[in-house]
Amino acid sequence: MMSQPLPRRKKLPDEAIATMIRQTAVKPLDRQKKIMEGLQRNNDKYKNDPYAKEFGISLSGTMTKLTGRILDPPSIEYRDNGKDKNIVNINKTNPGKWFQDKNTYLNGADVSNWAVLDMAQLNDGQYKEVVQGFVTVGKENGIKFGGVDKVMKVRVSMKDMDEALATIEDHLVRIGHHFQAVGSKLDFVLIIFAFKAGSLYDKIKHLGDMKLNVSTQCCLKANLYKGGNLSKQVVANVCMKINSKLGGINHVLSKGCRPNILKRPVMIMGADVSHPAPECRSFKPSIAAVVASVEPKAVNYEVQVRIQDMGLESNEEVIKDMKDVTRNLLLKFFEKNNGRKPEKIVMFRDGCSEGQFLTVLAKELMAMREACMELEEGYQPPITYLVVQKRHHTRFFPSDTNKYRNGNALAGTVVDQGINHPTEGDFYLLSHEGIQGTSRPCHYQVLWDDNNMTADELEVLAYYLCHLYSRCSRSVSYPTPTYYAHLVADRARKHHNELIELAQFDCGSSSGYSAGSGKITESERRKIKEVVERGIEKPMYFV
Repeated sequence: MMSQPLPRRKKLPDEAIATMIRQTAVKPLDRQKKIMEGLQRNNDKYKNDPYAKEFGISLSGTMTKLTGRILDPPSIEYRDNGKDKNIVNINKTNPGKWFQDKNTYLNGADVSNWAVLDMAQLNDGQYKEVVQGFVTVGKENGIKFGGVDKVMKVRVSMKDMDEALATIEDHLVRIGHHFQAVGSKLDFVLIIFAFKAGSLYDKIKHLGDMKLNVSTQCCLKANLYKGGNLSKQVVANVCMKINSKLGGINHVLSKGCRPNILKRPVMIMGADVSHPAPECRSFKPSIAAVVASVEPKAVNYEVQVRIQDMGLESNEEVIKDMKDVTRNLLLKFFEKNNGRKPEKIVMFRDGCSEGQFLTVLAKELMAMREACMELEEGYQPPITYLVVQKRHHTRFFPSDTNKYRNGNALAGTVVDQGINHPTEGDFYLLSHEGIQGTSRPCHYQVLWDDNNMTADELEVLAYYLCHLYSRCSRSVSYPTPTYYAHLVADRARKHHNELIELAQFDCGSSSGYSAGSGKITESERRKIKEVVERGIEKPMYFV
């Protein structure tokens, strides 16, 4: 592993990345040992170095001892069914996850009309088992799936990938027409893949999100049939995604533990900028995504996407059109809350390096303020602006018993003294249970705070927001709005790539497109930008 060369200007295939992560994941105690050995080697060099001796430079041979604390986890609320207890308390000695048990989603979706697009050649028995599995597990969790007789089945082969890519649109259109003909509206399509197929997945998402306006859920046959039988756990996990996509709410923070800031109208925002791969920088732009909560539970988010051509020259982090983005999101909040405006705004900003803090703060914060003023004179809600960083080399190794069996620090571990900036408000928060390798804490930098929140309030808010990720019943490593912004940017990149491919296919060589260069006409580029930025009607489509 030490001397293995890596492609420097090329993205590794997804499977190679997964294998690499598994191979390079080092358990906490082993990593600690490696770090100490490296430190020892460096120290020995310094001890015998004449220049270091002359200047009186010496290195400590031990790790820094810090005092951290562990935040209490929140309790999670599900639907109140009258007889069962609908509040789940997270185990304080083993935080980071909880079990739904017999609780049902707070707000379950109704899936009367759905279709299965079988690309994995399931036999009749398996097909019935999958449909019945979704109906049964959905019922247990609070989703009303239409029975086997309500489901339309379409079988397609994946053996010839070119043919599958060419015909997938016809199949999805046929499914839509079938339900229209009987006077029903198609709720969603379940697509079962025989194997991972990135290009086909991208095409399906583009068609479902942008062209046909239908919710799609893809899954692998191998995952559904883990261990030979249909896995109820996998079906339940897929149901969580389906419910969110169809406008349902899986779980929320219980009323008793909801942070004070969420008790008044507040807009929680998340922002991320996705940059093109190095080899595509000359013809692919950067994509900025901003999400904002529009209800008091901070579970459902509205989305704004912007194409930024700055990626052509350099990876500039600033979101150029922040004023318009904030304005649109405020209007959506206003609309969803019967004319109420947010009294406070909290922004969690991802993907921003230290050298860009001041630039990003100056431009984006001012743009957000201008957007508020433009909507109503004198409207100036206090704004708290935090940057969330995960690309750093800080690791925590617990020296007491507050750790998981694998040696990782417990979820909720927060360090806000000892290794922090002397004047700027910042803290490290580990909010997830590290299953593989050594957990990496999130570094939160408070760049601006009009709300005068205490360190404790900010830490609790950030930690509790990590429990609202709708894809799983676990606390994730960074706050839900930031995670969602990342997913939106990722999906927008897929849509953008698909639209560029279609434009190239339509243009042929006459418009200046030469194979492999990705060139398209300026009018096509503008049209694509317009289509991607117009957004997608369905809320939470990116989950």
